[in-house]
Amino acid sequence: MRTRTDQLTAALRTRIGGGQYPVGSKLPSEQALAATFQVSRTTVREAVTRLKESGLVETRRGTAARVCAMHTGSGLAMPRSIEALLGFLEVRGAIEAEMAARAAVRRTDAQCDAIEAALLAIDAASSTGSTGVEEDLAFHLAIGQATANAYWSQFVRLFAGPMRAAIRITRANEARRKDFAAAVAAEHASLFEAIRARKAGAARQAASRHLRRAAQRVHRADRAFWQEEGRTLAADWGDVTNASE
Repeated sequence: MRTRTDQLTAALRTRIGGGQYPVGSKLPSEQALAATFQVSRTTVREAVTRLKESGLVETRRGTAARVCAMHTGSGLAMPRSIEALLGFLEVRGAIEAEMAARAAVRRTDAQCDAIEAALLAIDAASSTGSTGVEEDLAFHLAIGQATANAYWSQFVRLFAGPMRAAIRITRANEARRKDFAAAVAAEHASLFEAIRARKAGAARQAASRHLRRAAQRVHRADRAFWQEEGRTLAADWGDVTNASE
């Protein structure tokens, strides 16, 4: 089920893409958006954060978010299909494997703690029945931060939108089967342990293995998933990627 934040983010993307909020203009105030869309100001802040992560807006303290990009039909636009998701996972595997290797060599103790905290947050979310999507995304973004290279970090944040959408699909599939969920937890733990141990080769292999197995789990999803929840989420995936996140 799409959250209010999902719905508001999609609505704002549509307005930006349609020119209602043109490049260079400011979005309405947090209070105005909350009133227009009948949501809380917390929801507005979360939606604006997602737009910022995808490069659609920029924010400065004390001022409204400013539109700095718009939908052009290019960039990360992809068709709404399982094949598109698998292709994206393949690209992520290549990128994140190298990113993990660099994080293992360069991470500071504080960055390692941040990665571990994100990992524990995934477990906590899962134990309470939450989807764990935001926590999962935060784990991968924390690894990007640990590369000590701003370009790696920015590159990963460019993918934050479609990553969130893809994670939402894969985690929904994995939540239906205990063996899938257990495998994901083990893969995340293995990746973290390699980074903590500063073993670049092991980190590279762990990241590549995690994304490869995520694709395998998509292949193994039962028909009921794709006819029900997976079908809806795949449509959302198309909405996100076609918004150039």
